Amino acid sequence: MELDIFHNVKLKAGRRGLDRTVSWVYAKHTKTITEWVHGGEFILVSGYEYGIDETELLKLVEEAAQNDLSGILVEGGINFKEMPVSVIKEADERELPLFFVRGVISFLDVTHDVLALIMENRYLKIQNVSLLDKLVNGASLSQKEVDNLFCGTGISPDSCFMLAVFKISNSDAQSEQQTADQADALIGISRMLQKHIASLFEQLGKSTIYKLNLASVDYLLYADTEEGLIKLADALSQINANVNAEHHDYDIYLSFSSILSESRNVLNGLNEAYFTGTLLMKKIFPDISKHFTDIGSYQMLFYAEDKAKLLTFRDQYLQKLYEADLEGTSQLMETLHVFLQQGGNMMQTSKTLFIHRNTLQYRLERIEAITGRNVNAHAERRDFINAFLIHDLFPYE
Repeated sequence: MELDIFHNVKLKAGRRGLDRTVSWVYAKHTKTITEWVHGGEFILVSGYEYGIDETELLKLVEEAAQNDLSGILVEGGINFKEMPVSVIKEADERELPLFFVRGVISFLDVTHDVLALIMENRYLKIQNVSLLDKLVNGASLSQKEVDNLFCGTGISPDSCFMLAVFKISNSDAQSEQQTADQADALIGISRMLQKHIASLFEQLGKSTIYKLNLASVDYLLYADTEEGLIKLADALSQINANVNAEHHDYDIYLSFSSILSESRNVLNGLNEAYFTGTLLMKKIFPDISKHFTDIGSYQMLFYAEDKAKLLTFRDQYLQKLYEADLEGTSQLMETLHVFLQQGGNMMQTSKTLFIHRNTLQYRLERIEAITGRNVNAHAERRDFINAFLIHDLFPYE
């Protein structure tokens, strides 16, 4: 729909089927289409064709749905000033995208532009998307095989590499169910990001190596030097800030891996970027963009392979406080957390919690009694802080 040839074309029905893949463009020239299609075709129908009426369109919608076509474009011509309501209803029920344009549209131009886009996407998918997939899923690949993959795309395996992940989420925390309009918005934001980044990479003479997911886009960044890589990351951060400014109902988070020590570490880099993105989405940091190397002590949690042991450590220090809070309104966990964040400063903790110093002292004494630990001892504070780091990632339900 972003092609210039479609600027006057309107979607009339079948919004739920917009995720169908267009395999080819096919201009209808026979009464039936079943024996001529294989599935995925986008059918072009002319309103100038003799014999085409509402009944014929209804039959075509039914036949197109049965053959799993991707959609129908009807040129109004002399037969249709508007799309018949019955045809719209039928296409909606079958979730078949139905497009309409009044008057005339050049089927030759439609075919040319759409097929050019299909071939371009196929090429990019083969050359770029599959490269990232192969690197991520190629744990058994030798260094020579990895080098050959990069060389085949025109990238020096001696480059500096980094992974970047854009994550898109609805900023309304209460809205968990994704509507059709929200899905459209996510797709639109994702496309906007891809356009800006593709333009940036084209200006720099770089290949765009990416992988598109449901609500995220992964990029493999590369440059001759670490300084060049950091500049590229800064440019992506600026793009992310600009797109965020245009979409107030959605948050777009950008996370980066560390600079990879060698090209075989792409999977580990992607995991670092996703881990950092999770911290951003949990709003543990106030940022919308962050590097793995800037998340501080949370890096330790990334390298901890046994989640069960992390939860055991968390529970040793916090579970009794959590259970005590459930039984009353003492807010002991919050009190201890703020106390640790303020470096044990009683005055600042009291101000932050809006409570009297005596109330704070009483709560701290309760915390010590419940946990059996001294909150003023350096080692105990360190362990409580680590327990809260784990709780940030794995909070009690």
